[in-house]
Amino acid sequence: MQDPDKDISHVVALLTTSAHPGAHKAAVERFFTSDAGLKHPLCVVTRGPNSRCEILGAYQWYRILSPRAVVEVKEIVYNRRKNVLFLEVVQRFRVRWSPFPPIPARSIVRLDLEERDGLHYIVLEEDLFHPVDVAALVIPPLKPFVSLALRASNFVHYIGAGIAQNVGVWKPEPVRTTVTA
Repeated sequence: MQDPDKDISHVVALLTTSAHPGAHKAAVERFFTSDAGLKHPLCVVTRGPNSRCEILGAYQWYRILSPRAVVEVKEIVYNRRKNVLFLEVVQRFRVRWSPFPPIPARSIVRLDLEERDGLHYIVLEEDLFHPVDVAALVIPPLKPFVSLALRASNFVHYIGAGIAQNVGVWKPEPVRTTVTA
């Protein structure tokens, strides 16, 4: 990429929605370094010699599972000094044989870049998903159950904090407010 914050939306489209396997493979080989890494809630590729081949396998499996994925880059933040891109991405991923309609899943993608000969290449991709969005991505009908489990977990946290504070653990002082005229 010559200009990462302007080029990245096109790069994401090539990596996630290419219609032809050859173009898809060429995109992975063009934009990732040969020793790149990938961190995703459902897979990890450790950086190392020729690790890009494993990343290609992960991206190919993504396309095989969901040949009609729809991916939209909503926001882009580029830290030029650190050579890092942050993307807000929303995708509608439908498993090929699933009877369930796709549900939008939001993620934050961090791309660590490396500059070589005036071009920027991806050395590490890290995809960050909320658990509810992982459920929406993999098995959409699980989304409400995961959401319910997270709410139940928060209720346990709330009750546990109240009990602990009543016995003097981590109890905040009352806040006094003054009204000025």
